[in-house]
Amino acid sequence: MKLNHQVEAAEAGLTAEMIMRKNLGFSRGMIRKLKRSSGVLVNGQAVYLNERLQEGDRLSISLQFAGYTDVTPQPIPIDIAYEDDHLLVVNKPSNMLVHPLKHEPENTLANAVLYHFNNNGTEPVFRPVSRLDRDTSGLVVVAKHAHAGFRLASQLGTGELRREYLAVVHGLLALERGAVDLPIARCRDSKIKHMVSPGGRRAITHYQVEEYLAGNTLVKLRLVTGRTHQIRVHMSQIGHPLVGDTLYGGRAEGIERQALHCRRVRLKHPVTGEMLVVEAPLPEDMQELIYR
Repeated sequence: MKLNHQVEAAEAGLTAEMIMRKNLGFSRGMIRKLKRSSGVLVNGQAVYLNERLQEGDRLSISLQFAGYTDVTPQPIPIDIAYEDDHLLVVNKPSNMLVHPLKHEPENTLANAVLYHFNNNGTEPVFRPVSRLDRDTSGLVVVAKHAHAGFRLASQLGTGELRREYLAVVHGLLALERGAVDLPIARCRDSKIKHMVSPGGRRAITHYQVEEYLAGNTLVKLRLVTGRTHQIRVHMSQIGHPLVGDTLYGGRAEGIERQALHCRRVRLKHPVTGEMLVVEAPLPEDMQELIYR
């Protein structure tokens, strides 16, 4: 797979490396790998990356970096919400890990995606840009090559990659919209649980009421940061834990997991620069909880 770029008038006189770093978003580490593998061509010929280019020159960059994974591909069906040569967006079901664990090396999203990649000639490396808890359903963004991964990961920091969730929380929220800006850290006495702590990392969650239910609230949430269990910790902290989230004070009422679903991602395409919005419908268990 190659990224092709034609040098524009404003780029004339810049070196290949300058164009790659400033205009195409390549990191220094990625450029070093490309130098070692002779992965950059100009007008079909290998060049030194400090060579200055002219308007109309054709820059061709190999995106096939050497990479290995010990994840075993498995023929597990996946619900593909969007796919092209550069990224894959999967609608993950609940009760599925994104990454394998030592004691649970199979039946994860990684196993399923690598099987799909192998069957379609894609580099067999799993690069998730966003992640979800085992029992959170919804959209997970996966980069198909290192350059796309770098560009998408940088969007998490700038807010260009936006994730929108739906959750059902206990109680009726007094404010129809607001934001929780509280730092999150791991609990000292737990390998899993997290908590609000002054010594934690800053975490910001925006929320808006979608619908008041019988004793509960359907809430739309948007993450500014992406801390572990962020939505679950923040909603519990303000007195409205997620229905089904027994780890953070919720009650298992009508659903066997936390009622949380990533329903929409909005991002700038890592290669074309076009805005892309992908959506995933609510799963049946959350629909039953809301509309029962």
